Amino acid sequence: MVLRHLVDDLLHYGRLNWTFELLFLAFGQLHIVIIIWSIMTLCTTFIVYYGTYIWANNRKFSGTSLKLYDIIWLLIYICYILALLIIPCWQVNKYQLPFACATTVILEQLRQLMKIHSFVRENAGKIISQPKKSTDPFLSSEFSHFNQYLYFLYAPTLIFRDVYPRTSTIRWNVVFKMFGQYLTCGFLVYHILAYSWMPVFARCFTETDLTLKSAITSIFDLMLPGVLIIILCYYGFFYCWLNGFAELLRFADRMFHEDWWNSASSATFWRTWNIIVHDWLYAYVYEDLSKLCSGKKTLPTICVTILSAILHEYWLTIVSGIFYPVLFVWYGLFGMLLRFAFPRSKGPLWSLFFLFMIPVYFATIAYLYALEMSIRQFSWNRQTFGNVMAKNGNESKVDL
Repeated sequence: MVLRHLVDDLLHYGRLNWTFELLFLAFGQLHIVIIIWSIMTLCTTFIVYYGTYIWANNRKFSGTSLKLYDIIWLLIYICYILALLIIPCWQVNKYQLPFACATTVILEQLRQLMKIHSFVRENAGKIISQPKKSTDPFLSSEFSHFNQYLYFLYAPTLIFRDVYPRTSTIRWNVVFKMFGQYLTCGFLVYHILAYSWMPVFARCFTETDLTLKSAITSIFDLMLPGVLIIILCYYGFFYCWLNGFAELLRFADRMFHEDWWNSASSATFWRTWNIIVHDWLYAYVYEDLSKLCSGKKTLPTICVTILSAILHEYWLTIVSGIFYPVLFVWYGLFGMLLRFAFPRSKGPLWSLFFLFMIPVYFATIAYLYALEMSIRQFSWNRQTFGNVMAKNGNESKVDL
């Protein structure tokens, strides 16, 4: 695709006619992102660690006084989490950050929230359960040191441990190779977005009469480039970015994903495509709810699926500036339906079905969001998608 565009430019213009206007637009307020990220990181680094340390070191009461002391600090912790949720979103809305900048802020916000909860949870468990010794060989019974927490903040994991398996040396050739491939993937994704997806999106903003035929055509036009975007983004992040940081930090556990493309059931797919987040959800949501439900698995599974869908919808709502819960419906309800309707392996045909549905799902979500944005922006001369569907239905009845 890139080679075709290169040859086309040389034949028609005698030079490369590539523009990076979309890139500059997407990262147009990068300095605001750096400021927001710096403040979030400083607060997460110092306020969270020393706040937890003060709570642990002054927990010298007993009975009702101890419970009151713990409740007060629990409320402080909840207030901090709420502040970390609200303030970055307020800043994104205040400065009207473009898509890439807003995505960077929100994803970093969610990453820090999950790391904070893991650190506080593991250390609170050690303090409250004293004098019991930890059964985890990577988790001591004493309050964690600051350097352990600092390492965890940048390590490619969301589960806090005092020590991690480490490699002996940093292979700098691997570091440069991984980040070089990451930048290459970023360039290719940009090229596909700018020259394959944006022309399709432009039709949503320019066509005054939208029909079901044009919608289906647009979705299929997005599917093949969408497959390439999925592959490049997945490879760029889960293989290049995470392995690059793992090598840089001598982090030995490189199990970031498994062969989800061979998944023969919905449950296997959700478990294997993002092991980092899955481990966090399993450790701090699924297991806790399982204990409350006396070992029953249905309610914890539903809660994990819904929570994951809410977080995805939260990200897209803040970034796009509109609440349009298509992602929640697809990811939460449809994903949960597949998970419970077909919990066990169904063979290679089921794997092919999943591989086919991924680009369909991705292209449909992208098109519906672009369509919704165009309708909201040009509401005076555009029809809603519901009216479009009704119009096509009425036309079909007339033809009959």
